[in-house]
Amino acid sequence: MLKISYSKSLLIACGTLGLTLAAAAPASAQLEQALSVAKSSTAQSQAAQKTIDNADDSTDSMKREYLAVLQQKDNIELFVKKQDIYLESQAAELRSLQTQLETVEQTKQNMSPMMLRMVVGLEDAVENDLPFRMAERRARISRLKGFLSDPTVSPAEQYRQILNAYKIEVTYGQQLDAYEGAHPSDPSRFVNFVRYGRVAFLYVTKDESEMARFNTASQSWEPITASEAGGVRRAMRVALKESAPEMVVAPVIVGGN
Repeated sequence: MLKISYSKSLLIACGTLGLTLAAAAPASAQLEQALSVAKSSTAQSQAAQKTIDNADDSTDSMKREYLAVLQQKDNIELFVKKQDIYLESQAAELRSLQTQLETVEQTKQNMSPMMLRMVVGLEDAVENDLPFRMAERRARISRLKGFLSDPTVSPAEQYRQILNAYKIEVTYGQQLDAYEGAHPSDPSRFVNFVRYGRVAFLYVTKDESEMARFNTASQSWEPITASEAGGVRRAMRVALKESAPEMVVAPVIVGGN
């Protein structure tokens, strides 16, 4: 009886162990399956996060590109505005130049007759003036006429030459001058001419035996008095720089004499 009971007990125990092992086997598989599912879920979560991160990076990149395009657009608009301002400035300058050219052309048209009148007036003044250095002065006026008739000479240069001629004529009135020239009535003889600005003009022969002054009223030469001869000699030496500068008295013609 004892053996039978022991055998039964052993069988029962074995049976119980078998049941336990049988029950344990499905639990382990379930754990492995759960772990596999967890691993798979983690991997999927990592992949999803990576996708999200990539999407964020892509979004940031697109945003940066968009901002760069906006900046480039602003730069282009600014450049275009600056070019518009520059073009408008150039257009205004062109309009100003066109106006100036039209003014210059009008000025040229007005200057030509004015300069002709100036040269004619200067020529008349020279011919009616004291007859000093006439060859030189007439040659200067002849050159002026040549400038006015030369189309290659600019109006500005023509005007400059005319003003220069007027300036030279003005300085004649401020000088005590002496030079050698042909006798007014005997070109074979040379005399010394003395000019007191435009106040008096006279000549003295080389031997000082003959002295005469020019009378603008009668356009003729008149002899000077003996009392005036000494002053004329001093003036001639000063003008020729043969003596130191000093005050001289011009033998002028008073009244109708």
